[in-house]
Amino acid sequence: MILYRGQDLTSLFLKVPKSLTLDEKILLKEYYSEHKRGSFEAIINKEKILPFAACVLSHIGCDKEYWIHKHDSYLERNRKIKSIVDGVFLEMKTVGSKTLTLAENYGVVLLSNSCLGCFCSGDVDLYADPNEKEIIIKCLTDMGFLYENRSGRVSNYSEQVSMFFNPNKLNDGFWINILWTTTSRAFLIQEKYNERLAKERISAKQIDNSNIRVLSETSLMYFCALHIASGHYYTLSPGLRLYVDIDRLARAANIDWDLILKWVEEDEAGIRVQIVMYIAHKLFKTPVPSKVFNEIFNSRRNRIFINYLLKSDTKQIQSKSSRLKRLYVELASDGKSFFASILKRLRYYLKMHD
Repeated sequence: MILYRGQDLTSLFLKVPKSLTLDEKILLKEYYSEHKRGSFEAIINKEKILPFAACVLSHIGCDKEYWIHKHDSYLERNRKIKSIVDGVFLEMKTVGSKTLTLAENYGVVLLSNSCLGCFCSGDVDLYADPNEKEIIIKCLTDMGFLYENRSGRVSNYSEQVSMFFNPNKLNDGFWINILWTTTSRAFLIQEKYNERLAKERISAKQIDNSNIRVLSETSLMYFCALHIASGHYYTLSPGLRLYVDIDRLARAANIDWDLILKWVEEDEAGIRVQIVMYIAHKLFKTPVPSKVFNEIFNSRRNRIFINYLLKSDTKQIQSKSSRLKRLYVELASDGKSFFASILKRLRYYLKMHD
């Protein structure tokens, strides 16, 4: 986090520059003037938000030439990533894959036509039907990608995600993650999400002048929210950078919010989507209709949960993780009593092992 005068400024360095208010620009300039360039760069490198901060600083006229150069280096890198991803989709088409679809992060950048330089992940995520697993793995390995798990981080979820690394792509190599389910996490009951995703992949959109397929705008917003809530427990690494997806997409696309709320009900998604939208609105002033999240505050239990995730006065997010904390977040996200949430999971696991 980037603390200044008792407030976390991280979200300001992640905003679309033209959405910054005059007061926010003044605040960022004051913060920058009190730090040497090297000290500041070390901070944003640690937070892993360098291209976003570079874009903002060059826009508001802070050390403009230096930060434009930094941002342009990411722009060049991300053009190469687009070429890599486009090549993957082209090869997948030749082997008969019909379900491969670009997911959050880079998918949002392309679909929302956002600044291509504002992307700094070392991987991209793609959804695919597990029935195509064999041909997808063969296709990627034939393209020089090594099929492996990164540091064993998802060793318990081999049926949910497959990871591929190509050491010859970009300077440090490049990862492609194929998600066979909505997200790869414990405690999550996601059968209905997966059914929804299978339907939405059929109507995926093709990015202009490419072979890349990505979910339609409303679908992508819905699954980005589920990814943030369940894949990263709202606020865990990479933290606020996750909400860039929500903000960029909401500002650029015509989202059917009523349809999203309908899906939330049908998929028994609890309050996951609503909380994600509230945090984005609170920290980024993301243009989300208040009807999307207002009702969650009618419950004292929900208010306590939201206060756990976000300190509204300082704009600091909860960043500590443990298995117990993650379980709490997942149970609280159901929007029900803990007893009801635990009972729901017990019934689910008994059914799965019957």
